[in-house]
Amino acid sequence: MQPDRFAAAADGARIRYRQEGRGPVVVFTHGLGSHLEAWEQTVATFRDRYTVLTWDVRGFGDSARRADTMAPETWAADLTAVLDEVGADDAVIGGISMGGVVSQRFALDFPERTRALILVSTSSEVNERAAAGWNARADVVERDGLAQALAPTGPALSYGKEYRERHTDEIAEATLLTIERNDAACYAAACRAVSDIDYTADLATITCPTLILQGLEDALTPPGGSVIMSRRIPGSRLAMLENCGHAIPTERPDEFHAEVEAFLADVA
Repeated sequence: MQPDRFAAAADGARIRYRQEGRGPVVVFTHGLGSHLEAWEQTVATFRDRYTVLTWDVRGFGDSARRADTMAPETWAADLTAVLDEVGADDAVIGGISMGGVVSQRFALDFPERTRALILVSTSSEVNERAAAGWNARADVVERDGLAQALAPTGPALSYGKEYRERHTDEIAEATLLTIERNDAACYAAACRAVSDIDYTADLATITCPTLILQGLEDALTPPGGSVIMSRRIPGSRLAMLENCGHAIPTERPDEFHAEVEAFLADVA
């Protein structure tokens, strides 16, 4: 395992990243409340053939925690600083959930640096009901803390039924670690930052190859959002996984890596 490194964002914020392997650069961006270590199995799968770049989005992990600067545009710009640090002119840009929002924003703002796009369990827009839910979660976090916001609902929303029933202890442990590792102010700010995105109309400008992966039991980002993205991004490929919820790389790692491997073989 390579040591952690830090890139300096435009405003001086320190962004932690890790680079492993050799070959074309592939970026994996984590979701809300997570960190770069979430991709360890994916890094191990691809580092023999690709340079795998993982990073802590601003506000999470060991990157700078500045709640007042949390926004998809800022996160996307932060990733350019990481790519500059490793000397990559472009890369395959991938992300899950909130990381998928960051990846979309990156492809829209920096198309010349986006060789291809991998969007996992994410959406290009948030309807009024979902926005209210994200803002309500932020309110609970700010008022009562992360434990009150995440412990009751996290497992039900983040995993499919089959996985929840078979991995109760692991899910409970992961939820506790998420609560312990996160800053409440940054978490709440991130919830609000993703609550009002609407990139759908702009997706038609994305011309790079795009893979969209979606679990059919995903309660956080329901399948309809992936269908919308697939119809708007020209030539994109949509893969729906049955009996799978939001956390595709955790619930179905073999299928996830097989889909990504086939895609990378064509584009990277």
